[in-house]
Amino acid sequence: MTETTPPTEPRPDTPGGVTATPDSTTGECRGTGSSSGPPAAGPLPAGPLSALDSDPVEARSLPDSPTSADRVRAADLCLGDLWLPAVTLDEAALRHNLDRFARWCSERGVDLAPHAKTTMAPRLWSEQLARGAWGLTAATVAQARVMRRFGVPRVLIANEVVDPDQLAWLSGALADPGFTPLCLVDSIEGVDAMDRALTGAARPLPVLVELGVTGRRTGVRDLDQALDLARVVASRPTLALVGVEAFEGVFPQRRDDDSPERVRAWLDRLYDFARRADSEGLFDGAAEVIVTAGGSSYPDLVSDALAAPPELSLPVRRIVRSGCYVTHDDLFMERASPLRSAADDDPLRPALSCHARVLSRPEPGRALLGVGKRDVSFDVDLPVPRAVLRDGERVALTGGVRVVELNDHHAFLDLSGPDGEALRVGDVVELGLSHACTVFDKWPLIPVVDGGGRVVDAVRTLF
Repeated sequence: MTETTPPTEPRPDTPGGVTATPDSTTGECRGTGSSSGPPAAGPLPAGPLSALDSDPVEARSLPDSPTSADRVRAADLCLGDLWLPAVTLDEAALRHNLDRFARWCSERGVDLAPHAKTTMAPRLWSEQLARGAWGLTAATVAQARVMRRFGVPRVLIANEVVDPDQLAWLSGALADPGFTPLCLVDSIEGVDAMDRALTGAARPLPVLVELGVTGRRTGVRDLDQALDLARVVASRPTLALVGVEAFEGVFPQRRDDDSPERVRAWLDRLYDFARRADSEGLFDGAAEVIVTAGGSSYPDLVSDALAAPPELSLPVRRIVRSGCYVTHDDLFMERASPLRSAADDDPLRPALSCHARVLSRPEPGRALLGVGKRDVSFDVDLPVPRAVLRDGERVALTGGVRVVELNDHHAFLDLSGPDGEALRVGDVVELGLSHACTVFDKWPLIPVVDGGGRVVDAVRTLF
């Protein structure tokens, strides 16, 4: 992973030897929408990536720290050399997931602008872009600023921006012909703030009207109000209305109740808005109409809803914005994703693991691991024990060992049955994790491990 090259040839220098090629094997999303507008972005420039890989950072799971991705690559380490607790990425699962979701998007006829806040890892962004992503999604202007620094050409900021200093940054960024920022609007007050700050900008800021759900997060609640807002946007020379956006992840992200049906019904509003706005000429000046939704739980429902674009005066670009697919997980995404193991013949695979040591067996039925909230996610699910590593062997845990509580640096295990009673102080427990977004942010440098337990790479994050 020392240099990013164009995706017209195999790329052995990517995370864990990930290879990107522009054919049906990897399944690029390039040019899959109805629009024939801007092409997929392609991999990021090599220079900033190389500089990042050579930059030392404190890395608590590495035997030498500070260290860099370059040094880790050259160190000939194995899993047993890491200081625990250690979160790692599985090389084969990472490669599979990158390829599999790109192919899924291609098969579904949608473009991909993955939510890059999941990893905040430029090397992984480059892999997503090399596989045909149209651009990246950011949650904040600060994230978009990092993306621009690494050469990402298109960033959709999935929020309304009202902070004066951040709008000033966007105004300056609009003078860069190699960078296109887009953001959302959901209020006249927000439009007014943008209009004031962007007066004198080199070009209009492309914006999408955000549709929301009553009682939930941002977005205009009523379709008529959304059209009123679109008319205001169209009247401001500092802004350009280019589409409509929604985030269906505000509904419960589960497949065992009526949530999917509620999502399907709500997504119909996207094309309803696009038709009505186009009939009034509110997209005048745009090259295409962007219609986008799709987190990591329901991209299939979004692609279904967007499968038959209406006849508009402009081409329609359909974009999903899933981010967690890169690593999938053992719990949250494995319950909700359309590419979960129970729903697909070629499912996504959990690529994140944590290894932690048994520190104490203070009483029957209890063990304490040296891992906690500072190390792993806990916002959706607690980690799940997969296996115990002892004397060079990995023994799967089939039951009887359960994480029931996390402190900052301790995990409480409830133990029962033969698996639990066999645990002893010094054992290493392999944990599966849930919700990648709240794992990556805890680790500035994450080792990538191959099937033989060798550390073959490391991924730098920038939170």
